[in-house]
Amino acid sequence: MEDRSETGSALDRLTERLEGVGEEQVRHGGRLHAFENGLHGVRADVVQLREGITDVRQKVAGLESAVSDTRQVLDTFIEQYGRDREMARAQAELARLTTVFQADFAQRKQTRALARGLVHTLTAHAVRRKLVNTNTLRSCVEERLLLEPTYWLAPAIMAVAANFRDETAPGERAQAHACTLDAAKANLFFALTSSRLGNEAEAAAWMDTYLQSLDPEELGQDFCVVLDAIASNELGEDALSYTRQAMAGWNQSMHRTSASSAQWGTRLRNLRRQLSDKEYTALRETCADQWDSLRDGWELATVPEGTVAYLRRIFPDGPDGVDRTVSDGCHVETALERLINQLEPDEAHLHEQMQQLERIIEYGGDLEAAAQAHKSPLSPETEPVPFMTLLDQAVFAPDTAPLGPPARRMALRAIWPSLEKAADRVVAESRNHLPDQIALSIAGYSWNLPTHPHQTVKPGPLVDDLAARLEQETQARSDAVVRRWPRVCVALLFGLITGTLVVPFLDGASKYLFLLLTVIAAIWIVWEIGGVPLRKKHVREQGDQRRHEAVTTLAKALQQREDFFTKWHEGIQDRESLTRWGGHSEQQ
Repeated sequence: MEDRSETGSALDRLTERLEGVGEEQVRHGGRLHAFENGLHGVRADVVQLREGITDVRQKVAGLESAVSDTRQVLDTFIEQYGRDREMARAQAELARLTTVFQADFAQRKQTRALARGLVHTLTAHAVRRKLVNTNTLRSCVEERLLLEPTYWLAPAIMAVAANFRDETAPGERAQAHACTLDAAKANLFFALTSSRLGNEAEAAAWMDTYLQSLDPEELGQDFCVVLDAIASNELGEDALSYTRQAMAGWNQSMHRTSASSAQWGTRLRNLRRQLSDKEYTALRETCADQWDSLRDGWELATVPEGTVAYLRRIFPDGPDGVDRTVSDGCHVETALERLINQLEPDEAHLHEQMQQLERIIEYGGDLEAAAQAHKSPLSPETEPVPFMTLLDQAVFAPDTAPLGPPARRMALRAIWPSLEKAADRVVAESRNHLPDQIALSIAGYSWNLPTHPHQTVKPGPLVDDLAARLEQETQARSDAVVRRWPRVCVALLFGLITGTLVVPFLDGASKYLFLLLTVIAAIWIVWEIGGVPLRKKHVREQGDQRRHEAVTTLAKALQQREDFFTKWHEGIQDRESLTRWGGHSEQQ
């Protein structure tokens, strides 16, 4: 009974607990339902928040785009404002400089115009025919001198006017005053003017004075134009002679320096013929130790021939030209025009500033673009050039030289003695590389052979001698092929020991290994006994091939040796052809 009552009470308690669990589940289900409802609300809030964030992002992107556009517009405005400001400054400064230029240098424009009129041949004819009153000329030039007392062209044109009036003393005083202001320009002006008016003797005298006043290290484009005029015989034979003397003197004074002396040698070396790797291969192979020196000497020997070929191509009419005639005076006219129009240093500086300002205005205030577009008056075409550089360009770089063919021939004549000396040095260096004998080495044998083309070498005996020596070597090596009995005995002993004492007592892989060694020893014995004829045949074939290659190489080397040294001596003798092409006229 007691057991039953205890079991009932336990069931009751279990029932109560189950009921409590059910109630807890009901309450927990309600909580879960409430939590799910709250979670749905949160999800709805998150969706709304996401939509709000998306709208905010779109608004921020639009704001960033608006800010970027505004910034770009602002940068463009600032940049344009800066350009406008620079252009306004340039316009104001250009207006100021134009006023200054007109005030300070306007008179020079009229002086230049008067100079052009006075040096024209029609003016001289008009004066001779008394179509122009000489008093008027005097008044005009005196007014120019009073307005421009420091400008060399003012007293220069006064001297021209005095010549028209046959007033010697006033003309000489005006010439002296012009030379005091600018000697080089005044001397050149009087030389060109005298040539224009037909007085060649006076033009030559002034040209001589002009040449003496030049610095050969800084020759401008005026000299190039004048040199064309002189070379074209527009200033007469005397001016041509004086110019040749001056150029020869400059060349001699500059040629004393080592750099100037080496300049022409380098130019001539560049005209040599260089050997390729495919030329004289047999000779190169048989005299490998001497080849570098031989090649350098041979290439130097081609300098005279290469120089003559180059000069004939550049100067097809020869160093003196063909029937040199007087030109129509275009070079004198060009030189006069350049000289009259040339701005003075103070004037050129102000003009340069005005051109820079004009470029700034042209490019709308863009300083960088204006600086790139502006061309300085000291460009490579107008920079002074040293005399030696001008000669070098005239002869060896004619495309870069601002000279015509007659002037380039004068330049060639000026440096001709230096070119001949440079050619002599190159030929002497080539002779130093030329040995009396050359050693040909092939297959361990060598022969000393002469290099002079008159000392002939018959290739037959040398080839036969080499073939005989190599045949003896081949026969000796063939005779040395015999049965090597010590090796046969060692192989036989090894095979017997392995086959009788080792193989019968082994099993598995070791047995097959020693059995293989026994077979190899047997094959070796057979080869050593029966392979002698085959080895002799192989040695003979190798010897025959070696003899054939050596004999062929020697025959080619002997033939190439004769051709190589014959051309070498002919190249050295071509030095005389260079002298014959240049002639023997005096450089005066």
